[in-house]
Amino acid sequence: MKMSFRDHRNINMESKSKEVNHLDNMSKGMNKAREYLILFLTYILYKITRSIVITFQKFTWAVTGVERTRKDAQRGLQFKLSAHVQNVFWRRKLFAMTMADPSDFITTHKCFKHPNYVLKPHISLYCITKKEAIFVEVKEGTDIYGSSESTSSLFQEQFEHAHCLISIPLASFHKIASDLGTPKVPIIWISSTGRCGSTLLTRVFAQLPGMMVLSEPDVITSLAYLKKTKKINKGEYEQLLPSSIRLLCKPDDRAGMICVKTRPGCTGQMEDVYKNFPQIYQMYVYRNSLKTVTSSLSLFSEEPFAMMARYIIDNKVLSAIMPCFRGFFYFNFCYVLDHDPPAFPPKSLSSVGIFTTAWAASISRCVEAIEARVPVIALLYEDMMKNPRKTCSILFDFLDIRREYIASAMEGFKVDSNKGSLSQSLVISDSRRTIPQGFRVEADSILRKHNLPRLGERYELPGLIDFEASKLPRMNSSNKFF
Repeated sequence: MKMSFRDHRNINMESKSKEVNHLDNMSKGMNKAREYLILFLTYILYKITRSIVITFQKFTWAVTGVERTRKDAQRGLQFKLSAHVQNVFWRRKLFAMTMADPSDFITTHKCFKHPNYVLKPHISLYCITKKEAIFVEVKEGTDIYGSSESTSSLFQEQFEHAHCLISIPLASFHKIASDLGTPKVPIIWISSTGRCGSTLLTRVFAQLPGMMVLSEPDVITSLAYLKKTKKINKGEYEQLLPSSIRLLCKPDDRAGMICVKTRPGCTGQMEDVYKNFPQIYQMYVYRNSLKTVTSSLSLFSEEPFAMMARYIIDNKVLSAIMPCFRGFFYFNFCYVLDHDPPAFPPKSLSSVGIFTTAWAASISRCVEAIEARVPVIALLYEDMMKNPRKTCSILFDFLDIRREYIASAMEGFKVDSNKGSLSQSLVISDSRRTIPQGFRVEADSILRKHNLPRLGERYELPGLIDFEASKLPRMNSSNKFF
């Protein structure tokens, strides 16, 4: 059969279109590769520069007496000058979600202050190391706490806005924490699996007058890692946790109530928090396992480094050549909560396996806390979103918050920071299509090891709020703060 002129023309146009698309894809790929390379080289340059600056500072601080004052403060001989204030010269992270650490900054000496200097409203606790507590100072008037519109975490805001870093020896840190005593305002403590509506819940609370939201303070995260890696012993940890909470929730004229939402890796600290501060209201937010894992995977599309990392993690050849990528993400998302030793070798896990392990380990830690008689109110995202007004009503009754604020709190439900609009949040899509069969089998194996149902199946925690029956689990009234 002979082809017509029109057929020949259509074939030529299709081939040209495919060629253009191919060239366009190649161009995009080259641009992405250049972005990755620039990002990585800039980080390497930062690390080299920081190493040079620290080496140079060892000499200059020894000559000028800065190092002597620091050592005296460590020994308890210079309490009144034990707060070392340093100017931030350069800051850099390879991945925005990595845990807060002093190495995020290159700093230069500014002055020494009395440790009570950190009680100022524009100074906040950043992280803890083996020897020091690290605070961040921002410009006065800068609000780094969770507002009704903000979706950023505290550690991200601290990193972005820090203009000074303040280090305090742990002895001085414990002294000022002891002077502060127990927090003077009610505290809501929210733990979660991550990617489950916990940020939405903090936005709801942020609508209330006098509510200060501390979303993912990394001082709690750093303590969890120090304990897990055995860089501090049990006694040191048991001193540092209450001191950190006292300084984190220090008196502030703006705060009549404080809501602390921790990172998912801090679920294992729920029991420790209860032992030290039984008056704190503890909540645990989680979501269907499949939707949590799918939402977590979307993290890999938000940053160039993360996109590259997922490609390497899920490629058998590349992950064998560069196992550090799987190790890095396992360390940041699973290590603190997972079994010791882990149920599955971390370097054998895909991206789906890593986030499934994180979800399962977090749920298991919450169950352990509940079995240890920690009064935890469990909230399932899917149930919570069926009737937002009823959710607010039940929670407000439990927290002794006046019902007149329900209308304002409802504004927080209008935008879900992880999903978009409220109407989108209520749509139940078939997320299974985004996870191939092989990865689902891996996920089910992980969940089975934790005695949990298969990926996507409903799981009800002990203490789960039944919003349909308006039923709260029994709580000991002596635990109530108000």
